[in-house]
Amino acid sequence: MAALLIVFLVAGSTGGWQAYTNTNFVSGMVGTDSVLYLATNGGVVVLDIVPAPVLRRTFVNTDGLPTNRCLCIGRDDAGDLWVGTDGGGLAVIEPDSGRVWQYRPNDLALRIRTLTWDGNRLLCGSDQGLYVIETRGTPLDFDDDSIVRFTTARVPELLSDQILCVAALDEYWVGTNRGVVAVDRGFTTWTPYRQPFGDSVRAVTMWHDSLLLATEEGLAIRESTGFRAVVVFSQPTEVYELAVSGPRIYLATQAGLYEGDGADSSRFSVILNEDARALHFADALWVGCGGSELYGSGLRYAFSGQSWNSYYNNCIWSAAISDCAIRPSGDIYLCHYGSGISWVNPAGQVSVMWSVLPVPVQVRVDSRGWLWFAHFAGDGGLAAYNPVDGTWLKVQWGTSSSWNIIDAFGIDQYDTKWVFNGGGTVVAVDSALNRTVFEVAGLAPPPGGLYEFAFDSRGRAWLGLTVGLVMIDYAGTLHDQTDDSDTVLAGGLPSSEVRSVAVDGQDRVWVATPQGAAMWTGSSFQVFTTANSGILSNNVYRVRVDASDRVWLLTEAGLSIFDQVARNWTSFTPQNSGLIANTQGFVGFYSALALSNELGLGLVGTQRGLSVYDYAVEPESTAEHLRVYPNPCILGVHSGVVIDGLPYDATSVGVRTIDGRPVAELRVETARHEAVWRPQKQASGLYLLVVYTPRGVRVERVALVSR
Repeated sequence: MAALLIVFLVAGSTGGWQAYTNTNFVSGMVGTDSVLYLATNGGVVVLDIVPAPVLRRTFVNTDGLPTNRCLCIGRDDAGDLWVGTDGGGLAVIEPDSGRVWQYRPNDLALRIRTLTWDGNRLLCGSDQGLYVIETRGTPLDFDDDSIVRFTTARVPELLSDQILCVAALDEYWVGTNRGVVAVDRGFTTWTPYRQPFGDSVRAVTMWHDSLLLATEEGLAIRESTGFRAVVVFSQPTEVYELAVSGPRIYLATQAGLYEGDGADSSRFSVILNEDARALHFADALWVGCGGSELYGSGLRYAFSGQSWNSYYNNCIWSAAISDCAIRPSGDIYLCHYGSGISWVNPAGQVSVMWSVLPVPVQVRVDSRGWLWFAHFAGDGGLAAYNPVDGTWLKVQWGTSSSWNIIDAFGIDQYDTKWVFNGGGTVVAVDSALNRTVFEVAGLAPPPGGLYEFAFDSRGRAWLGLTVGLVMIDYAGTLHDQTDDSDTVLAGGLPSSEVRSVAVDGQDRVWVATPQGAAMWTGSSFQVFTTANSGILSNNVYRVRVDASDRVWLLTEAGLSIFDQVARNWTSFTPQNSGLIANTQGFVGFYSALALSNELGLGLVGTQRGLSVYDYAVEPESTAEHLRVYPNPCILGVHSGVVIDGLPYDATSVGVRTIDGRPVAELRVETARHEAVWRPQKQASGLYLLVVYTPRGVRVERVALVSR
């Protein structure tokens, strides 16, 4: 029982979820002459590096990592990978089998910044002290491990609980933000060196018979009288790794990679002007680079006497996602706040593409499968991409205009593109690219854009802005404005800012606000908060409605789904699903939401990657498991009748009176193999539900009861 409590295998526990991250920010590396293992901001990457780098696989949270932000990595004698994470503690990967464990999560700090193997002993540095793990020769049997934690409260000579590096030499050298400490292998004698050369000792190694250490001030060598400066930085600089290969010394820093072959500054030079974070020596010198946290700089490698080569992991273009969309083919498209567009094909392969206009921030798919991108720039506007022939189409309002700054975007059921622009104006662009301008009083451009339109069955446009919910009714005559009307609804909203809008099958309008969700019934707002519903958080960023009228609400704490028929809530967080975790505490971390009713896919865009939720139901070959509920359906208590467990080839469900008179024709949601009937003013009594398939029909009964 104790083993079950403290050790658990997490691989496969996030079924139905998949994650796509950016893995080009490299924090740590370890490897052999032929394989390289990378700890990145987007997970752990395995590369074959002979004869040239080729991606073997990537481990992310849906493979079992406790979090995707990985800070350091090491290998035990059996070849297992030990990964220090930011927010998930220590993870262990068996790379050949692909199994992933979280190591005793209650016994270690959640942030492991450095780790070092010394035989069967693992030393882990954290912001909460030094952890020493004795694996007793069985590294994958965590139960028999002993863990000892050293802090300044226990050993004042440690100088600080913020452990920056550990070197296993003749004795252990522990770098902290207040100096370095030498300690014997029995941990009985601790010898501190406060501020040996600067404050933060981030790397220690041996060169010949001398100890080298690196700090924010530079590189120093230990001599009989203390530490002597070898390389002095012109200004404080972050240091990430110090290594020796043959006669040469390598110092990886934020300002570049230094190389030297002697203990004086004249023997050192910068050989790579990159944010160098990690080093590996094989047939080539490999450098893992940091760079921008969103994009990363990837890898650099050079063979002896040759120039540098670059390698970038095949991943999404940027860690931050502003919007996402799915084509019926299963192709996924991501906008990255104007930096580029990522395309994930149905096989999971990732490509980067660019639009013909700058700064694409929102994306929608029209009925033809074309991609429409809205840009947030004076020379932006709209761009359409035809995936069939790879051609682009522009829609602009002059070469430079505030009207090209798209603050809100949506496409209706007639393929009309609706925008609210930086000029404070609503414009509708029909399928023939004819434009209609709507002047709605009191609308001002919101800061930052990324607001949305939604549309009801009557063709009315609903727009969320900082002034509330805007309704535009063009009475079915888009280009005849004599019969148009509009209104701004704000009274009863939990907040005047409406970030996102969706319309359900009953033409009720759902909105996401910073202080809760709300539903416009046609006469008033019904508000949903943590106080009166199952929603995870009142800070709601996006809302969507699927074909079963389930309302998807993306909040700062995760995803909540409200089933209007069953009247229940289902919520997904990083703790109970494959949703990417917000380990850095970003505001607005969960940023985008898209659904495919045909494929049963939900996309959740975040500031650190894409989470894909497959909610499709395995189809039945027969109607043997068909269910009808609630039955009876009590009008005024229940909102509808669900028919699920439909056979895979069910085409529709008809509702008939007991004598066969048609009442309704229901659409089958193909991904979930169900249909929903919302009775509208039907009398009490028995009704027939007729399931149509190419192989015949099946008839079930349901009772309606008036209260």
